[in-house]
This record gives sequence, structure tokens and C-alpha cells, in this order.
Amino acid sequence: MVTKRHQPKLFERRGDARIIDRSDISHFFGKCELCGKKDELRPYGPNHENICFKCGMKSKELTKKRFTEMLKGTGH
Repeated sequence: MVTKRHQPKLFERRGDARIIDRSDISHFFGKCELCGKKDELRPYGPNHENICFKCGMKSKELTKKRFTEMLKGTGH
């Protein structure tokens, strides 16, 4: 059984503009699903895990791809 993670809404579309929602930053903090560090997270892991900046920088190409997916609304 696959458990769906709660992921905060990072972007809001307004026409062609993308607005980053940082009104409640507590949604962005937690335990990195790759290294276990408590930090600010983003869903940029290999399987859309919530990961910290340091883990995201281990594969800059994948992180850029996941970020682009979020902007375009084509992500997981």
C-alpha cells in the first residue's frame, strides 16, 4: 500500500505568474526522508521524497527537474 504524503502547496498560479506561498513556513520543516536531518524540506527526492537542501544538492540535475515539475504542475 502506498501512503500519500502531505505536501504543502508551494506555488500558486495566477495567470502566467507563479506565486510562492511562504505564509506558514512550518509546513516546510521536518525530517529529511533521505538523511534524517531536521531541516527545511522540499519534495525533490528521487521518488518525490521531502528532502533537505544538502541532499537536494547531491543531484542538482534531479532537483532542478523536480523544481521545474512543480512550477509546471506536472510533478507527482
